[in-house]
Amino acid sequence: MSAMECVEINGEIELWRIICASQSEPNYSEDRQILLYGGDGDWQDEYILLDGGHCSCYGWEEVEWDAVKYNRSELDVLSRSKASTGCYYEAEREFWRLVRIALGLGEVGEHDAD
Repeated sequence: MSAMECVEINGEIELWRIICASQSEPNYSEDRQILLYGGDGDWQDEYILLDGGHCSCYGWEEVEWDAVKYNRSELDVLSRSKASTGCYYEAEREFWRLVRIALGLGEVGEHDAD
């Protein structure tokens, strides 16, 4: 699997695929992130990051989503960069913390001395 492989999500998302999710506080614009298990069948090293945003005067059906497939090591690198910088909303920082916990990556800095 190559880094930053954009994918299309067709139809409904099966609930068992949702690993963690986050939403910013309602404001003029709202941002949402959802991490999904992207593999078929047995647990594979495939995850899909859904990133969406919309004006707060609209609902879920109006969210424009980007879907990108990652593997665990790519999510490790991405979550490390988001932990220290690059997060505008507190909810986004919390989302990346949840990603690290869910994938067993530990807290940022915990394994940096290894």
